[in-house]
Amino acid sequence: RSELKLPKLHNWVYHIINSIEEFGAINGYMTETYEFLHKDYVKNPYRSSNKREPMGQIINTVSIVFFKFILF
Repeated sequence: RSELKLPKLHNWVYHIINSIEEFGAINGYMTETYEFLHKDYVKNPYRSSNKREPMGQIINTVSIVFFKFILF
């Protein structure tokens, strides 16, 4: 018995590639989402810190934003 998964290969060749060409990248395979999150959760809090031991300040800033989001 063969371990090849030919139906999956068929999907990639004939359906998924056409969908990517027509609609863009598959969800979860784009870097834009992570770049956006990096900006909001790392770069901006770093800029607002005093640049001395920034990790703790970044964690505090992100925690405050997170808890405000949960409460409202």
